[in-house]
Amino acid sequence: MKMKKRVLCVYEGERRLWKDEMMLDNDFQVRMPLGRGTDAYVTDLDYQTVERAKALHNATEEEKGPWDPDNEVERLMI
Repeated sequence: MKMKKRVLCVYEGERRLWKDEMMLDNDFQVRMPLGRGTDAYVTDLDYQTVERAKALHNATEEEKGPWDPDNEVERLMI
């Protein structure tokens, strides 16, 4: 079994909005070609990851929650 680890970190300037880690089996990924005559592809997981990041960036300030810059630095160092 081949597993692929994906980590999504969404930032808005210095503020980290979201961090998500996923482990997925390569056998279950769906590959969609990017163009004709090339070997380039994008997976369904890549597409969903970008859509999640877009949703987080489009969230309102209330949905993003309060932010304390001093606390953020300490939390990232742990």
